Amino acid sequence: MKLYFDDANFDGQLQRSVGKADSGMANVGECLAIAAQITPGDRDSWYSAWSDFASRLVGHADVARHAAHPVSARGGYLRAAEYFRQAFFFHRDDLDATELRTAYAASVAAFGQALPLLDHPAEAFAGEGFSGYVFTPNAAGRQPRPTILHIGGYDGTAEELYASAGAALERGYVFAAIDGPGQGSVLYDQRIPMRPDWEHVVPAMVDALVARPDVDPDQIVLVGRSFGGVLAPRGASGEPRLSAMVVDPGQFDMGLTLKSRLGDMLDRVDDPAADPEFDSLLTIPPVRDLFAPRMVTHGVTTVRAYCADMLRYTSADTIGQVTCPSYVTDNETDLVSSGQGQVLFDHLSCPKTFRRFTLDEGAEGHCEGMAPIVFWTAAFDWLDELLAAR
Repeated sequence: MKLYFDDANFDGQLQRSVGKADSGMANVGECLAIAAQITPGDRDSWYSAWSDFASRLVGHADVARHAAHPVSARGGYLRAAEYFRQAFFFHRDDLDATELRTAYAASVAAFGQALPLLDHPAEAFAGEGFSGYVFTPNAAGRQPRPTILHIGGYDGTAEELYASAGAALERGYVFAAIDGPGQGSVLYDQRIPMRPDWEHVVPAMVDALVARPDVDPDQIVLVGRSFGGVLAPRGASGEPRLSAMVVDPGQFDMGLTLKSRLGDMLDRVDDPAADPEFDSLLTIPPVRDLFAPRMVTHGVTTVRAYCADMLRYTSADTIGQVTCPSYVTDNETDLVSSGQGQVLFDHLSCPKTFRRFTLDEGAEGHCEGMAPIVFWTAAFDWLDELLAAR
């Protein structure tokens, strides 16, 4: 579905923000007004349009806060945090890029300004190799509650994950929004790249959560969306304390996807002499836009090294260790997952449920596009029934 731009990458990212409108982290009219200021395909105009609008929002929010209008201030800061995140999206190919450093810091700062104005408890949350936030329902007090451990995807941030917090909080769940290796602050500030073995990453996150009095240690649910659909199954394979796992979309083996796109070229991924052939892909602008930021995320400098590293992102050897009930999704129009949700589901031996989202229900595209409410409604209906039965 085209929203505004003919450029699929620009339009897809625009839709990503529009999808946060239900949460208060974006406004459709604002997003379209920003889009009107962007030159299609020009990442610098993309940066300027989003960051300029976000800066104005922060100014308005500052005025509202000083004038004792906390609700208006909170909304302005939250939307600014999202728009600043959008600003640097196409500048992630260099961790030292001024655009990334400036807009990422501004996004975190705006989100930090919103935290004390939220109508529910919120606090920063960090440990060895991860950082993020914990949000608690007002009614929870300090009693232990079922908890969502939401890890990020390829290019998101813990701040962005707040767009999903409301769905959990209004149902009485604690919500932890977490950046791990290769994500958000862990990548941009700590310079720790992505790694595949999240079976050694997630346990530390669970350790930190079970130490909190507001978290029920017997009701921790691991959620992974987008690239988190690759990482969460690995994480769940090494963490028996999880009560459930939700992945959207489920993804089993990134090598399968890479093979479908590169064909026989991938057979030479271990040959350094093939570097020129792999790196020649960077001369194709759309391909460069795909690979360059991912190379940075993985901490490598060549396309071949990136492809070789991606082959490690598979659950083939660990899927049998996932024992918690699992809710696996896919989407009939998702070009990212390439149908791997079904593949992951078929390999799981734990209690499991599969859900394929469709265009007809308004949930087109990766992670249900502009209709995340459709995903969360289905996922929480499943979770509520599962946990209540226990």
